[in-house]
Amino acid sequence: MPEEVFNSRFRVFTGLGLLRQRRGKAYEGRYVFNPTSAAALLVFERLTEAGGVEEIMTLLDRARDDLQKGLLNEQQLAARLLRARRGLAIHTSHLLELVRSKTIEELEKERHHHRSRAPLLDHAYRLVEAVSSRFPGLRASSTRLIHEALRYSTAVEEFYDRLLQQARARRDFSMLLPEQYVSAARSASVDALADVFANVVFDPAGTEITTAQVLVAAQDRRPPPPRRRPERPAALPPGPDPVEMARRRAQQMRRRRAAAAELHLQGRQEADPTDVLRALPWRAAIIAVVDLLQASADPAVPFFVDVGPSVLVSPDGTVSYASPLVLYRVPDDVSQTGGRASWAQEGPA
Repeated sequence: MPEEVFNSRFRVFTGLGLLRQRRGKAYEGRYVFNPTSAAALLVFERLTEAGGVEEIMTLLDRARDDLQKGLLNEQQLAARLLRARRGLAIHTSHLLELVRSKTIEELEKERHHHRSRAPLLDHAYRLVEAVSSRFPGLRASSTRLIHEALRYSTAVEEFYDRLLQQARARRDFSMLLPEQYVSAARSASVDALADVFANVVFDPAGTEITTAQVLVAAQDRRPPPPRRRPERPAALPPGPDPVEMARRRAQQMRRRRAAAAELHLQGRQEADPTDVLRALPWRAAIIAVVDLLQASADPAVPFFVDVGPSVLVSPDGTVSYASPLVLYRVPDDVSQTGGRASWAQEGPA
């Protein structure tokens, strides 16, 4: 880079405050980058992409929020209204100059800075409503702000009218933005929308449909077959109910087991039927032990069997191997409250 170009840019950077001396001495030749300038560059980049109108809307929103929070007095609010009005006047003059003296190519480069007029008017109206209710003395300044916002909206409309005229002349609608197509579809009349294609030639629509296509379409759109309820099952033949018979057998078995346990207890609270069982034939002993164990497992029968861990061996007896059994009567309060399991786990007292 030539020395004079570098010096020129360096003077611009120091003049704008982007570069500053570390200690502020006159003889110091070392400069550092100002951190505030980094944020300024970000703001400048955003302005080049979205334009200054977005910043004016941000200024209006911040003024409205600060006003509602009570952070602004009348003089501060008047200064912000004046700043927004001046910014709108500058943008309006610049936009009118583009429309009336610049080429279409230059207008296309600027169109992303002026996308729509409706948001700006909405922001301005909301601020004016808040100002009128809080500071009636600023109504004149608010009126001038609305006037500038309307002038800017008129300039935006004129800007896009010229683009639309050029698009019609060239038949090139790529110059319009997508939201403009949406606005036209919602607000324009049918005749205005059809006028765009007045001189466009279309091929006639094909009306030939084959039989296969008709069959496929009919198959796809055929309604589902109606649902039919299944026929009622045949009535059961007359006779005893098998479920009731099984319930009766279970009840009889429960009474038989309870009677067998009561026979061993003889009215006592506990009994040791081990010797009696060992004296029975082994088939009868098996049936008696099974009845006692099933009675112990049945919550409806108030008996509990405790099987000892030892094994009694009698080679000459009818029952060669047996474990000692102790039969207990479960108290009524335990059976009624459902504490049978915990009572059996802890062991009878």
